[in-house]
Amino acid sequence: MTPIELATRRRVTGLTSGEFARLFVTIERKVGGESAHWDASDVESWELVGPPVTADQHLNDTFAAANEFVATLAKRLYRMITPAEEDTVVTVFDDDVTFWAEQPDLGGIPHALWNIAALQAIEWVRLETGVVCTLDVRPAIG
Repeated sequence: MTPIELATRRRVTGLTSGEFARLFVTIERKVGGESAHWDASDVESWELVGPPVTADQHLNDTFAAANEFVATLAKRLYRMITPAEEDTVVTVFDDDVTFWAEQPDLGGIPHALWNIAALQAIEWVRLETGVVCTLDVRPAIG
């Protein structure tokens, strides 16, 4: 994977370098037989010089998992809010800690993916019915 491809694909997911690194480590516990311990600075470096060859397939797997998660969750949220009315509100999150506290089964998944799915679900409602739902940000814990 080239540096520009990695940077572009990460940006399309809506994730920061740090969020992508955490998702990568959550999904890919081992790379090349060793524990995956990468962070935002590693991802930023890869976007300049390219990722290690041993990580290439794991990066593709992580992008696929992120896209699949958003698509699946958007469908789930869409089903939950339909039929929608003008006062329908979908909760989004400002940070991972609050997101994980409210959605403990999704620990390790960045809140940004939830937010993208929520936005997609309300956009489907708007396109299908003309009903405009709103997003409400859950205040951060503590």
